[in-house]
This record gives sequence, structure tokens and C-alpha cells, in this order.
Amino acid sequence: MQTKLLVAIITCRRPQGLTRLVNALLKQRLSHSTAEILVVDNACQTEIASLINQISEEAPLKIHYQQEAEPGIVAARNNCTRWFLTRDYDALIFIDDDEWPAAEDWLEKLVAAQLKYKCDIVTSNVISVGETGTPNWATQLLYGENHLTEGQQVKIFYTNNLLLSRTVLEKFQPTFDRRFAMTGASDYHFALRCTQADYKAYFTEAPVIEEFPKSRATLSWFLRRGFRSGIGYSRSHRFEESAIIALGRCLLMFLVRLGFGFIKCIQGALTLNKKVWIEGLFRFASAAGTIAGLFGIKHNEYKKIHGA
Repeated sequence: MQTKLLVAIITCRRPQGLTRLVNALLKQRLSHSTAEILVVDNACQTEIASLINQISEEAPLKIHYQQEAEPGIVAARNNCTRWFLTRDYDALIFIDDDEWPAAEDWLEKLVAAQLKYKCDIVTSNVISVGETGTPNWATQLLYGENHLTEGQQVKIFYTNNLLLSRTVLEKFQPTFDRRFAMTGASDYHFALRCTQADYKAYFTEAPVIEEFPKSRATLSWFLRRGFRSGIGYSRSHRFEESAIIALGRCLLMFLVRLGFGFIKCIQGALTLNKKVWIEGLFRFASAAGTIAGLFGIKHNEYKKIHGA
């Protein structure tokens, strides 16, 4: 019996990236599964609708197009999960519109891992590559080296390369919390909820590639990113744990991030290594965000769209 997959793409003013991704998905080799594609347009652009219609005419996979007028990635993600549940698919796969599969058996590897590990959630890593003119330190810093191994159970996962079973999506409706609508970290919060509900997630070797825009290769972007990640961490645990446990956890994380920040900044200064130095500042920013999140401070993650 073949597994019926729905690959969900949320797009927002990135026609070039979306075209590249959809064309890559259409080249996926499927032997033990069938797949369809859902594109949810969070900018509601006629350009995107026309693009999907054009590609669909001769596509070997069925492509569906939906618009989500409510701004924010949470509304778009929940649009995907609601649409999924109205059909008879077995699993939903999320991938971002600035990514593409590293190999033509990406989908098959995700499905094989789900069957092998008898789990409801499968994730893999993202390999960052810079667009023309992007400095190497920026792409190396974004995701760093992957330390996960095949079959390793994980508690944290994100929607940039993720398979979710129907069982998980039926359990969590709405799937993503609207309190994270414009701030980011809704997928971290969702992962926390899944872990608490005892759903198992496993890593498999099925990477995707993400294009890192040159416009992000700045100190200010990484500082904002670090600050946002710290806020998202604290808000997630505040929402899902008792006040005392969340406070203790966040204070400990604040100290850990602060300590790593000092170490990395000193290493970067002594070795004149820009990547290491900025990584240290990133840790400082995430430490500050961890405290800010305890006080309910938010950061608008999606105010500016990077990439094309």
C-alpha cells in the first residue's frame, strides 16, 4: 500500500524561489508513495496564481493553490493543515519556498524513515548556500554543522524540512498557536507540545538546501535573529509549563547562552575569526531575548521578506 503525501509550501512574494522548489519537487522519484503539492500564498498575488496554473498544465504531480489573506506564517501553516485534513492523505510534509530537496529521493527517504522508526514525525537538516556575493561566514553561521545522526530521536524540529503523520495533525487543531502569528517560533512551540504529548520524532538523512540571501548577511540581522529565537524559547515554555518550571528553565538557558557568548567572542577576537565573533554576539542577543520573552516582549520576525 502506497503512502499518500501532501507537500505543503507557504510562499510570500518569492516567485523565483517557489518556481525552483516546485520544479525540483516534480522531479522526485516516487516508488512507495504518491504525492501532491499544496501552495498556500500568504501575499495573495495574482502572479503566483498564474505561475502555479502555468506549471500545473504539464506537471506529473497534482498542484493545488490556496490563498491565505490573514498575514503571518501561523495562519498560512494552519491553512495547510486544515486543507490536509479534508482529504485522505497519510502524511504532510512542510518545506520552505526558499529551499529545495538535495536529492530526488527526498520524499521517499522521509517516508522510509517513518516506517522504519514507527513514528509520527520525521525531520532532517537544512544546508545553507549563499546567493552570489554572500560571504561564507554567514551561510556557515546560520545552521552550522549538522551533529544529528540517522535514527536519532529528537525533541526539537522545525517546519523547514518536516514530515507529520495524520495522527499528529488530528490531535492538534489548530496546529500552530496564533500568539506566534508574526513573531516566529510557532514551530518550536508546536514541537514542545508534541514532545509533551509523547509523540516521537526521528532524524533521517534527507537534507534540503536553503538559499541564504545576501541581504541577511549583516550583523544586525543575526542579532535580531538571536533576539527573536530567545523570545520564542521563553514564550513557548511560559505557555506550556508552570510558571516556576518555565522561569527556572529560561534563567538557566539565559546563563548558558551568556556563557557561550563570552567564550565565542573571546575566541573570535583572539583568532580574528569574524564568524566566531558574530556567533558570540548572536548568543548574547539570544540571551537577552530569553529574558525579554519572560516579560512578554515580542519581535516581528516577518516584517521584511528576504530573497526572491
